[in-house]
Amino acid sequence: MDEPRTRSRADAPRPVAGGRPDPRIPPAREERERLRELARRRVSDHRLVPPLSIEELSRHARSILVREGGPAAYTDFLMVLLSNELWRDTLASVPHERRLVLLPRCLRDPDRCRAETDDLGLLCRQCGACEVGALQAEAESLGCVVLVAEGTTVVTRLIESGQADAVIGVSCLSVLERAFPHLAAEAVPGIAIPLLRDGCDRTAVDADWVREAIRLRSGEAWIGRPDLDRLRDEVSSWFETRALAEAIGERTAVHRLAIEWLARGGKRWRPVAAAGVFQALRGSAGTCPPEFRPIAVAVECFHKASLIHDDIEDGDERRYGARTLHAEHGVAVALNVGDFLLGEGYRLLAGAPGPADRVARMVAIAAEGHRTLCLGQGEELDWMQNPRPLRPEEAIAVFRGKTSPAFEVALRLGAAAAGADDAVHPALTQYSDALGIAFQIRDDLHDILDDAGAPRARGPRLSIVHALAYQYAAESVRGRVAAAWFGRDGPPPRDADRALVRTLGAEAKARQLLEHYRNEAIRSLAAVSDARLKVLLRRMINRILDHAPATDTPAPADRAP
Repeated sequence: MDEPRTRSRADAPRPVAGGRPDPRIPPAREERERLRELARRRVSDHRLVPPLSIEELSRHARSILVREGGPAAYTDFLMVLLSNELWRDTLASVPHERRLVLLPRCLRDPDRCRAETDDLGLLCRQCGACEVGALQAEAESLGCVVLVAEGTTVVTRLIESGQADAVIGVSCLSVLERAFPHLAAEAVPGIAIPLLRDGCDRTAVDADWVREAIRLRSGEAWIGRPDLDRLRDEVSSWFETRALAEAIGERTAVHRLAIEWLARGGKRWRPVAAAGVFQALRGSAGTCPPEFRPIAVAVECFHKASLIHDDIEDGDERRYGARTLHAEHGVAVALNVGDFLLGEGYRLLAGAPGPADRVARMVAIAAEGHRTLCLGQGEELDWMQNPRPLRPEEAIAVFRGKTSPAFEVALRLGAAAAGADDAVHPALTQYSDALGIAFQIRDDLHDILDDAGAPRARGPRLSIVHALAYQYAAESVRGRVAAAWFGRDGPPPRDADRALVRTLGAEAKARQLLEHYRNEAIRSLAAVSDARLKVLLRRMINRILDHAPATDTPAPADRAP
């Protein structure tokens, strides 16, 4: 069996290039270097903070080409260079053993290549017949994980599993474009080197650029990407019965019911968000300090209190797969426990360590959010007293009042606890506004289309899906639609409801609206100047919405009503 071997760059044979030149990439290296320098200057002069959306990258690339000269065909290439420069310093601080280097199989010379393949890609024997072996050998000598494969599936799997904190990828522009949403959704530091020629074999790349990316090293300590899975596990431990008893006491029946309700299911996204923002702005990694835990518990106290009250107001009898508090213990007891949780949340905030002005700021943030939520819920209750067709924008206004505040309070409490300056808070408010609306749209879709086993509400339910269906229904059927969804008898059976929604095309329109507000949340991050906070918030969007990324660029029809 031949032993793997490597050659120096000087004696490595270069196969005859195959494929065709990519017209979107300058053929002359001098022009490629000029554009890279322009990208570097743009990032520095404008103090750009990663990650940027495709929309932002495109805007900057077009601006550079108009100002400095260059055909519009180079826009995509320049967008890649801008993203590379944005992430360069961050990637340089990632240890080599936490980097994934992805090389394409199409660089090889198929007439001379003796490599075999497995499920992950090419098993290069480093024979020296192409650039792949030399690049792989150098990357592996530094400790990088190297894959010689095509496409995005393997990369996406590794990124989502947390096995790589940074990616150096070589591929054609079209594959890089398809991979970008997945990398952007996880805010993964990445450098991409586009192939100079397209094709299935004997393609070409600027190997010097690849080696430069592989060798990047920084003296700054890497504190790691925000690990949302680890953080959720840690935060969940704060809501175990014993931990809650230590935090709020266990002296009376009210304490015991409050603890039981707090310990029930849920994804804990709001306290996770608060803890994540706190850590991001403090520049810390690892576990949260003990002094932050009461603040996270306060966030969940506010949220769970609102659920108790919401279930009473909506007449819901099931939550988290069990009976709601009022269904099990009566309305009077449930109201009292909900009020106790509100008071407990304020007590925990008021007793938080730190300067008095910081504590006062946190209490004020919670009070403002509490007030806004009640006003939003009041609008929904008013509608429930007199159900009628709503315009989609009216439903969105209710969501902005009743769903977004819980996210805003969580994020802003994390920022306030970290001592963030006032400039951070407007961006968090804008982000929460869009995220909360998207979250409620997703829930409305789930309630009608997916949640087949859940009981239906007894009375009419305010739903963006119904609002969209009514808006786009023909005049001849609006009366029947209004009677079905907005009459006193409540919605029709779920199957009939689902069929009517789909017949009227409301599902597609609601999903389009969900994508719009998801993109609004992404766009709001342009105002965030702290890179670590920006990465955290970008990663949270798809996790909270349980949403696979498609693109960061809204479709032409992606408009709010």
